[in-house]
Amino acid sequence: MVVYPTSHEGGELVLRYKDREWVFDANDMNSSQSSPSFTYIAFYSDIEHEVLKVTSGHRVTVTYNLYLVDPVLRPGTSALAPNLKNGSNLQTTLQGLLKSPEFLPNGGTLGFGLAHLYPVTLETKLQEVVSYLKGEDAHVYRACRELQLQPLLQMIYEDGHSYPEYGIMVGQIAQRPDYGYRDDSYEGALVEDLGGVPVNRTEGADLDKSYWVSKMEIEGEFITWISPFNGRNQLQDISVGCGNEIEVWYIYCSPCIIVRVAAASDRV
Repeated sequence: MVVYPTSHEGGELVLRYKDREWVFDANDMNSSQSSPSFTYIAFYSDIEHEVLKVTSGHRVTVTYNLYLVDPVLRPGTSALAPNLKNGSNLQTTLQGLLKSPEFLPNGGTLGFGLAHLYPVTLETKLQEVVSYLKGEDAHVYRACRELQLQPLLQMIYEDGHSYPEYGIMVGQIAQRPDYGYRDDSYEGALVEDLGGVPVNRTEGADLDKSYWVSKMEIEGEFITWISPFNGRNQLQDISVGCGNEIEVWYIYCSPCIIVRVAAASDRV
């Protein structure tokens, strides 16, 4: 957003993200300049923003929408270039945890909920989203790669057979799986046809109480959530049940970063 040096009062831009707030006052910035100057600010599309009332004069702005392009088409550019200071701190912290024999002594799975919004649809190739990670998400992915942890983007579908704290993890976005004309369900197609794994969506959930683990005796995977699972990039697909009558409802899923960690005795 570029703000022209026109005479006006008010019109401050307020940015909000999670529990933090910033005020961008172009007039205040311009007043410190020896001559009228353009002011500008750039922010991610998922940042909540509000323009306060202009009380006098005219506020003139030009707003640009900036889009990431395929890095293959632009050599030398990468959406995974994080702030080195923050990325370094994260990597150092993870490295310290991995060196501790008390951290996941028998190995385990780490989960990172995505902090930002991405252009994800039911037709998206999940692993292509890696090229568009930004902010905290890019820091996490890059730090894990540097530590040879092989991070993966995974989709976690809600599990209608279990409590809300459980889900089914799949390594792709399901392309309308084959279900409904057999004694099956959307969740069943995810598990049986796509190799979906029962997981916990919250830290305190007992995975043994999941329908797929307790009733169907399918091995689950417990996730230690480093940043909470969230629905900021939630997708919905239609689920159809064919019992005594046809029922239609939505099933929801969200992407996250998953990292599998070896046992302490096997970590270098």
